[in-house]
Amino acid sequence: MKLLLHSGRAALVLAALCCMPVSHAATANEAGEIRQLIAHTYDRPDARVEIDPVVHTAAYALADWIQGSHGGRALLRKDRGKWAIVACGGDGFKVLAQLKDAGLPESDAKTLIQQLNEAEKRFDPARVRQFSLFGSPQVDHSHHQAHH
Repeated sequence: MKLLLHSGRAALVLAALCCMPVSHAATANEAGEIRQLIAHTYDRPDARVEIDPVVHTAAYALADWIQGSHGGRALLRKDRGKWAIVACGGDGFKVLAQLKDAGLPESDAKTLIQQLNEAEKRFDPARVRQFSLFGSPQVDHSHHQAHH
């Protein structure tokens, strides 16, 4: 009986360990998809976009970017399994009211702000200041019209 219990516990531990990298891989994959979309949209031969950090929930993401001397943040939404850029902005994307005005549920907005603040701690403050250079967010509401 002890052997069966021990084997059962080992199987549970093994199952838990096997699932952990999938979760990390899924997160890395989401960030990779977001980086690829922004780069594909805004890269120029003479000015590539540096995108880091990228934070996300299941349906929304914020990505900091620098292109040459310019910088900003992109707000993205996942719709039908694909990420789409909703708006570009600066420090306004770190303000709960502005994210809610852009259509994010409060829980997603709070999570993104918290994740972004934490992720930006690993960067030089001068680099983080570049992310605020874009200005006030310009939200693209055309995605709402497509559904009506």
